[in-house]
Amino acid sequence: MNNRAISIVGECSNVGKTTLIKNLLKIFSKEGLKVGVVKHHHREFDFDREGKDSYIFSKSGASCVKMVSPNRVITVENLNYEKSLNDVLKTMTEYDFILVEGYKWENLDRIEVYRTGYSTEIISEKDKLIAIVSDIEHNLNIDQFNPNEYEKIAEKIKDYFNV
Repeated sequence: MNNRAISIVGECSNVGKTTLIKNLLKIFSKEGLKVGVVKHHHREFDFDREGKDSYIFSKSGASCVKMVSPNRVITVENLNYEKSLNDVLKTMTEYDFILVEGYKWENLDRIEVYRTGYSTEIISEKDKLIAIVSDIEHNLNIDQFNPNEYEKIAEKIKDYFNV
């Protein structure tokens, strides 16, 4: 698996994974780091709009549609299978590192987010844990951070990737 990526995982939804990533990205971008993000989605999604040329191309059978503007590129691949995380990561070579939200079943090192009232246990294998972000202390010999310690968590990640 890719050694330029780590997962941000949690036992369930609403534990703070997206909030953590959002705040880390603000820190990393201010420091000039290029960070990619991969988000797993359990259901089908479509962010194109009916009637737009890109939508027409996609619905007409294009395997891939790229939409390009002066400041953005969006790639839509129409697949009849779920692309592996490893294949997705292979396409993301121009980033300092990649944060992956979800994919808790993959063999990536990870930061686990635990939130009282939502989480019931730490779900990650201990040898894969880089750190725990939690509102309570866990009896584990692993770096632990409070959910709002974004700067400290960012430093931990930069140390992990040697950037």
